[in-house]
Amino acid sequence: MATYLITGGTGQIGGFLCEELISEGHGVLCYDFKPNMENISRVADKVSVIPGDITDMGELLATIKQNSVERIVHLAAMVLLDSMKRPAKAYSTNIIGTNNVLEAARLLDVERVVFASSVSVYGMARTRRAGIADEEDIPNPPPDPYSTSKLACELMGRYYRETYGLNLNSLRITAAWGPGRYWGYTGQFNDFVRRVAVGESASFPADFSYMGEKLRWMYVKDVAHAFAHVAAMGKTKGYLYNTGSESPFNARDVVSTLRSMLPDRKVELKELEAPTKVSATVAGPNGLDVDCTKLHEELGFRPRYTLKSALADMVNLERVRAGLPLVQFVKG
Repeated sequence: MATYLITGGTGQIGGFLCEELISEGHGVLCYDFKPNMENISRVADKVSVIPGDITDMGELLATIKQNSVERIVHLAAMVLLDSMKRPAKAYSTNIIGTNNVLEAARLLDVERVVFASSVSVYGMARTRRAGIADEEDIPNPPPDPYSTSKLACELMGRYYRETYGLNLNSLRITAAWGPGRYWGYTGQFNDFVRRVAVGESASFPADFSYMGEKLRWMYVKDVAHAFAHVAAMGKTKGYLYNTGSESPFNARDVVSTLRSMLPDRKVELKELEAPTKVSATVAGPNGLDVDCTKLHEELGFRPRYTLKSALADMVNLERVRAGLPLVQFVKG
């Protein structure tokens, strides 16, 4: 069993990753600027939470050394909409913070590092295959702090892997949807499902209502599972892996599934003929399909949830949080 450090470990993905690693018998330290204890409430007595800032190199080095950290999963970052409001903070956190994690891992001979990137780096990429992006296509990110900083981190990681031999992978996430975050860009999708689950009226977010969209988004528990799966591996053939579902879905799939599961709910969907301004450069919501074949075939990753079972899981998690009785669903 290994000792893991998870930056952003009490965030949406981090909370479920903590649960998975603890269930496997690993030691887990959450390194978080503002710990959200609710996200790790089910394993709080088994996890060490260290309030810390990844932009503080001395603090980070001391934490890794003092706790004999063997593996790092780096999730901490400022996300899309927040980064637009505070670009200087975003660049510092996302780029300098990531460099600190990689440099600390190099200096202290950490055996394995996996960090989160995003398909937002694709932007308006000219792909080799019409309408489909894979790891070999050259990104063309929009000039926002989140997308550009994620691309910078990918390039930085490649340098550390090729120059220093750091056992490092980057998982380029399509989106992690599910409980744990209800604000921001994808958070509005999560809040929509939450509202349906607890019986409130709900309108599907316009940012994800384009008729031509191809969402390979993955349920947050499966994203956490992907990080655990890759972090447990030895050195992989590739460095960068698109991380999403095996097949795409769209707004109509989500709404029709929820309506079949909860027929008494008022769920509104107004499909759009073009993506919104925010979504126009985001792979998936803008219609660009993200090929995730390498993750599933080369690394042997297998998701545990279908769209239907993931929605059922989230609905009941939200009902428990709201003090409501569980809903019995037919499996499928």
